[in-house]
Amino acid sequence: MTDMEINSKEVAGVTFVGLKGDIKSTTSGEVMDALVGLVKGGSNKLLINLEGVDFISSAGLRSILVAAKLLKNSNGQMRICGANESVRKVLETSGFTSLVSLYPDEDEALAAFT
Repeated sequence: MTDMEINSKEVAGVTFVGLKGDIKSTTSGEVMDALVGLVKGGSNKLLINLEGVDFISSAGLRSILVAAKLLKNSNGQMRICGANESVRKVLETSGFTSLVSLYPDEDEALAAFT
C-alpha cells in the first residue's frame, strides 16, 4: 500500500487529476501509470492538481514529464495547478515549466486550455 492518492474525473473534455501525497521514487511509478493510462485511454487535456502534494522528487518529475511528452506528441495539452511554493520551485528549476504551464488554481488552468 502506497501513500499516494490519485483521483481523476472528466468534465467537458478535460480530465482533472488530483494527486495527494509525496511524489517520490516509491510512488512515481503509480503516478506515471495513472497519467500514461489516461493519455493512452484518449484523454488529451489533462489538468493536474498538485494541491495535495508537499514534495516531488526527480522521479516524480519524470513521471509527469513522460505523460506531458506523450500528450505533446498527440497534440494534447497538460496544465498543472495548485502547486505549493516548494513544489513549484522544483518544477521551475528543473526546466519543467518550458513544457507545462503552471497555474494558481483549477479555474485559471481550465481557462488556459485551447
